[in-house]
Amino acid sequence: MSKKAKNVKKHFKYTPVEKLPTLGRMKTQWDLKNLYYSSADDPRIEKDIKAAERAYRTFAKKYRHKDFTSSAPKLLRALQDAEKLAALPETRRPAYYFSFRTVLNAHDTEAQKRLALIDNRLTKAANETIFFGLAIGNIPKKLQQSYLKDDRLKKYHYDLAQIFKNAKYLLSEAEEKILNLKSEVSRGMWIAGTDKLLSKRSVTYKKKELPLNAAIDMITTVPPKERPKLWKLCTDAFASLAEIAENEINAVVTNKKIDDQLRGYKKPYQATIAHYENSEKAVLSLVEAISAKGFALSRKYYKLKAKHAGVKTIPYANRSDDIGTPIQIPFAEAVHICRDTFYEMKQEYGRIFDHMLTHGHIDVYPKQGKTGGAFCAHAVGLPTFVMLNQVDSTRSFTTLAHEMGHAIHSERSKTQPVIYQDYSTTTAETASTLFEGIAQQKLIDTLPESQKLNMLNQRIAENIATICRQIAFFNFEKELHETIRTQGAMTWQEMADLFVKHVKAYMGPAVEVTREDGLSFVYVGHFRNFFYVYTYAYGELMSNLMAQKYHHDHSYVDKIDQFLCAGGSDTVENIFKSIGINAHKTDTFLESLKTLEKDIKLFENLTQ
Repeated sequence: MSKKAKNVKKHFKYTPVEKLPTLGRMKTQWDLKNLYYSSADDPRIEKDIKAAERAYRTFAKKYRHKDFTSSAPKLLRALQDAEKLAALPETRRPAYYFSFRTVLNAHDTEAQKRLALIDNRLTKAANETIFFGLAIGNIPKKLQQSYLKDDRLKKYHYDLAQIFKNAKYLLSEAEEKILNLKSEVSRGMWIAGTDKLLSKRSVTYKKKELPLNAAIDMITTVPPKERPKLWKLCTDAFASLAEIAENEINAVVTNKKIDDQLRGYKKPYQATIAHYENSEKAVLSLVEAISAKGFALSRKYYKLKAKHAGVKTIPYANRSDDIGTPIQIPFAEAVHICRDTFYEMKQEYGRIFDHMLTHGHIDVYPKQGKTGGAFCAHAVGLPTFVMLNQVDSTRSFTTLAHEMGHAIHSERSKTQPVIYQDYSTTTAETASTLFEGIAQQKLIDTLPESQKLNMLNQRIAENIATICRQIAFFNFEKELHETIRTQGAMTWQEMADLFVKHVKAYMGPAVEVTREDGLSFVYVGHFRNFFYVYTYAYGELMSNLMAQKYHHDHSYVDKIDQFLCAGGSDTVENIFKSIGINAHKTDTFLESLKTLEKDIKLFENLTQ
C-alpha cells in the first residue's frame, strides 16, 4: 500500500559513536547446560528439589503454631528467616529449567511432564508456609501501625505495609492451599494447551513451511502486497484453533471470577492493579484519557496514512506498513546499536548486555516448535534470560532493545535486598520502553534522510500499538470478563466480534477490520495474563517523560539508574515521585501524549 520511494541500502551498517570494548564470541542460544542442568537426568535436579522441600519443612516447623508476631524482635527474626528462604535458588531452578525447555520446543513432552510433577511438588512444599503471611496479615491494627514506625523493622516496612493492605483479600490457610493446588489444572494447563498447539502449527508460504509464530513475526517484513496473503494463512490457522481457544478462555475467565468472588474483588481488573501496586484511580484515569485523547490521535494517524497511500481503507494486515523501502537490520547490527546506546548511558548497562550475549543468556532465532514473541525471565538467584524471534527487521531491533531494558532492570534490581528484587510489572514496562525508545532514537539519528520519514512512521505506529492498542485490549478484556460473568460463556464468534469492536475504536474507519482479523484473540497471550496490557501504555507514557529528560540532560541517567535500582522497594507512584514524575496526575499522562501528537503533526506535514 506504500507509495514507491527511492531504494536504499537494505542491510543497514551501523557505526558506533562510543569507543566500545571488544565483544567476545556471541552465543545465540540459551546455554541451559552450563547455567542450569546438563540434562533432564542431571542428579542435581532431584537434589535441588529435595533441598527446597527440606527448607520449606524446616521453616514451617520453626514457626507454625509459634508466636512470632507479638513483638518487634520476634517478628524481625522471623522476617529474616523468611528472606533467607526466598533467596534459595533451589526453590525455582528446577521448574525454570524445564519451563525454558518447553519454550524452545513445544514437542518436548519429557519437559512438560517433568515440569508438571515439579510444580506439584514445590507448590505442595510452599503451601506449608502459607500460614506465615496469613499470621502477619492478622496482626492487630494497632500493633501494625506500631511496627510500621519501628526502626528495627525499617528494612521490612514496605513489605509489611503491602501485606497489611492486601490481607483483606486473603482466605484461610486451607482455602489458600486449595487455590494454589488447583491453579495449574484450572488455568495453567488450559493456557499451556493453547500455546502448545500454536507452537506446533505451521503455514506454507511460497512453498516454504514456516512455524506459525515465525509467520506472525514475519508479517511486517514481507512486501506490503504479500502481507494480507501471509496474514490470511495465519488467521486460517487461528480459525482451526478457535473452538479450543473458546473453551480455554471461558474456563480461565470463569475460574478467575470464582477466585475474585472468594477473595472479595468486585471488578475483574482489581486484583491485577493491586498486584502491580498501582492506584486503581490512576489506572482508570489512564484508560479514560487514552480512550478519548489517545484514540482520537491514532484515528487521525491511520486516516493520514490511508490518504498518503491513496486508498480509502487500509487492510488490517497493512496497518503497520512502512513508508518507502524499509531497511533490514541483522542481529549483529542490532547488537552494535544497542551496545552503543547502553554504554553511552552507563558503562554498567553495556557490561550487562555483553555478559548476556557471550554467556548464553539470549536465545535469538525462531525455529519450529519455539514459542512466539519475546520475553525476559528473571528470578532471585537465577540468571536473567531473554527470548527473541529475530527476523532482521527494525522491529526485531526495537524488540531486542525492549527486552534488554527488562534485563538491565532485573540486574540493577539485584542491588536491593532479596525481598525487593522483584518489581511491579508497571515499572518493568517503563524500563523496557525507555531503553527501546532511547535505542530507537540512536538509530534515527544515524539514518539517511531517505529513511527518516519511514522511521518516524514506524515510531508512531509502535507508540500507538503500545499506548492505544493496549488500552483497546484492556477495554476488550473488561467487556469479555463482564460478559462471561453475566452471560455464563461466549462463543468464539462473539469473542472475535468483540475484538473487532475494540480494535476499530482506536483505528477508526480508515482501517478495515474483519471477523477473521478478530480471531487474533486466539494467539494474543496477554489476554491470559488478565489486564496486564495497561502496563504497556502506562510504561510507555512514563518512559517517554524520562527519555525527554535524558535527551535534554544526560546526567538524568543517575535518576534513571535510581529508578532501575529501586526494584520493588516502594509503590509505583512513589518510585516515580522520587525521580521527579508525578504519576498520580492524569495531566502527567496527557502531557506525555503531546509527543505522539507532535509526531503525528510532523507526519502530516511530511506526507502532504
